[in-house]
Amino acid sequence: MEKPSRTTFRIRLETMVQQLRESIISGDLAPGSYLPSEDLLGERFQLSKKSVRKGLESLVQEKLIVKKPKIGNMVIDPNGTDERITIRFCYYPDADSEMNIAWLLNAFERKYPHIQVKRMTMHTHLYADQAMSFMVDGMLDVVMLNYYDFSYFNSAAGSNMLAEQEADPAIYAFLNRAFTVDGKSYVKPFAFSPLILAYNRDHFRDIGLPEPDSSWTWREFAHAATRLSDCRESARRYGFFFHLLSHNRWPLWLLQHGFSLGLNEEGRYDLNDEAFVASMQMLRELFSQENTVPSFMFDSAQDPERLFLEERTSMIITTYFRLNHVKSASFDYDISPVPYVNVPKTLLLNVGLGISKHSEHREAAQLLVNYLTSSEAQESLRMHTTSIPSLKEMAEQERSDKEAEPGRYSMFREIIPSFRYYTDMNVNRHQLRTMTHYLKLYWSNLESSSNVIANIEEALNNES
Repeated sequence: MEKPSRTTFRIRLETMVQQLRESIISGDLAPGSYLPSEDLLGERFQLSKKSVRKGLESLVQEKLIVKKPKIGNMVIDPNGTDERITIRFCYYPDADSEMNIAWLLNAFERKYPHIQVKRMTMHTHLYADQAMSFMVDGMLDVVMLNYYDFSYFNSAAGSNMLAEQEADPAIYAFLNRAFTVDGKSYVKPFAFSPLILAYNRDHFRDIGLPEPDSSWTWREFAHAATRLSDCRESARRYGFFFHLLSHNRWPLWLLQHGFSLGLNEEGRYDLNDEAFVASMQMLRELFSQENTVPSFMFDSAQDPERLFLEERTSMIITTYFRLNHVKSASFDYDISPVPYVNVPKTLLLNVGLGISKHSEHREAAQLLVNYLTSSEAQESLRMHTTSIPSLKEMAEQERSDKEAEPGRYSMFREIIPSFRYYTDMNVNRHQLRTMTHYLKLYWSNLESSSNVIANIEEALNNES
């Protein structure tokens, strides 16, 4: 028999402990029963007796088994003690409404009654900084991170904050790759969504306008938006809207124009770039069309879905996550890929689960992460929300109540080659914020393009 590789030793040991732990907690191994002998466990998982004993010691510490000298390792009741493990889990404020997190955590606690999950949410703008601070202080065990915040984690703290996790091959490979650094995975993908276009089918039918499809350019989009606008005071309606200042929205135009932030021969940032200028001009043109889009008085990330639900706008740039806020729509709606400039591209939003390196309950934290990315939890996510699970099998599963989601829900499978991250443009989160700060003056017609570009360049060069 071929000798097992030393490089897989940790994986085999963790697999043994994890399987035994789950069998005890689920009741498959009843209290009072005994684990298989150390010799059998060693043979099954290709481990030495010393390694088996080391793994079993962690189950003793978790009070799941007790060693009986000369007899074996006896299972004890995980509910038979008042000492519950408490792990602290931080997630985004919208995760309850968009990813059913509260329900999933309740299900986890029912399945593993010896573990209690303390729930924490933080304001999105300060999320990453606060999460890192809590981790350093040992006040956080599991954290939900989108790709945007993970990139910041990685640049600010490297691999010093998050524990390494084993990548799950059942999860879409392109999601795993996003959270992998130097061949090591630090976040386990939970759910994802590309930017998409949602539209009111009734409005399109009323004026005999063909519905959007993957061939739409922004020129065709603008023409449709103008026709869909309704200027009557009794039923005023705009053709389209999206939250322009969102870092997950406006960079789409930079991406589609082929922009990439780089240094000139003098080692300084130079934004007198055709792609950058074209992007900012196109956005101002879209938002300057009379009777086509609302004014800047709408500055909340929740406004697009609210206006869409109230039929005050016919089209919105949104995500599968945000579609959860329009499930109660009284009208017929559907989705399509976002229009494009040169080559079809769209921004991808990827949300995953990380474990703090400073956690005192790493095993319990890993149990939570594994549960939330399990078939059971991912199927619940698919069946009760419009968000897309990271587990490929569950994401592509059909729902019985198809009326609860847009007819073209599975469209995401066909446009995967168009998925991109903002980092593909060589920009980081702080640089995007700097650009947004100055660009909103240009989009509001309060500043010239040359002055805005000069201000952005100066700010970026002073920061570097």
